[in-house]
Amino acid sequence: MVTVWKIPPQEQVIKIPLPHGIRPETSEVCLFTKDEPELSGEQTENLYKKLLIQNGITSISQIISYKTLKKEYKPFEAKRRLLNRFDLFLADDRIRRLLPSHIGKHFYQSKKAPLSVNLKAKNLAKELNKHIQGTILPVTNKGCCYTARVGHTGMKADELLENVSVAAEVISNKLPKNWKNIKVLHLKTLKSVALPIFNSYICNLDELDKQPSLHQKGGQVKTSY
Repeated sequence: MVTVWKIPPQEQVIKIPLPHGIRPETSEVCLFTKDEPELSGEQTENLYKKLLIQNGITSISQIISYKTLKKEYKPFEAKRRLLNRFDLFLADDRIRRLLPSHIGKHFYQSKKAPLSVNLKAKNLAKELNKHIQGTILPVTNKGCCYTARVGHTGMKADELLENVSVAAEVISNKLPKNWKNIKVLHLKTLKSVALPIFNSYICNLDELDKQPSLHQKGGQVKTSY
């Protein structure tokens, strides 16, 4: 859990690659792809299935072409079943901006918004795995507290420690105002109390108040971790 001093002016999603994956091998992952010219939805899906196999990628449970998405998942009930069926959604970055109007707001409310991937990447396995085994921190401009999943209770202590350290560093570098804007870091499970692992000093807020507003261009300041 990340609590900031100053609420950012714009929403953002911070992608965090983790040294130790947090998803079990049984996780269901869905990939949305663009339509290939002169191919049906099924032919496009088969084309990308072969591409994944060629790159040794076995973690994708189902591929859905954009054409199939528009045709078969138009009813609300179909969208709901799709949402509940998968743990993670990935989307070809060439169609990512087209998806919101077709999948609906529930994907975003459930924090299952598709993550953009580059299916033209030279190392496709690395590109997909960093999203599948990584995590995200959704940052809103409506509140000061955000959460990211960085591990589970079945992991070893040193693995959790590495994941927490990497996540904190990435977040501090990508948040507006960087590390000085982080007020408190907590660790918690779904059923535990929140345990503070970092508290910043009130002087950080004083320094932020002296700096240009987050709403002004050029207001970001680099700070060390």
